[in-house]
Amino acid sequence: MRGDSFERGDVFWAPDPYNIGGDPRPWLVLAADTIPYAGEEYICAGLTLSDLPDNIEVSDDDWIAGNDPEKTSYCSPWVLATVKHDAVAGTQGYVTTEFTHEIIQRSVEYLTEDSV
Repeated sequence: MRGDSFERGDVFWAPDPYNIGGDPRPWLVLAADTIPYAGEEYICAGLTLSDLPDNIEVSDDDWIAGNDPEKTSYCSPWVLATVKHDAVAGTQGYVTTEFTHEIIQRSVEYLTEDSV
């Protein structure tokens, strides 16, 4: 987090648009400064504790800060959302640039696979 806004690689908690009325979930910021309304909105991928097919494990080496050693997190590169800054409920930490780029690449593959 830089100042009052988040940046690529940050992980925060915000509402889950796919589970209305449920608890917030962790989100990995994929784009922050490169989108319209920088500092007000973020393109994010959802994190989960579920080890589902195609989820990518966030290993201890991927976390720079904010890891819970008692739990294993996974990122779902197809679960994408634009999260408004005002919706952020709390911060978790941040992951490596390499992990973030891997998730971005996988997300792009999901978005472009049928259009090639």
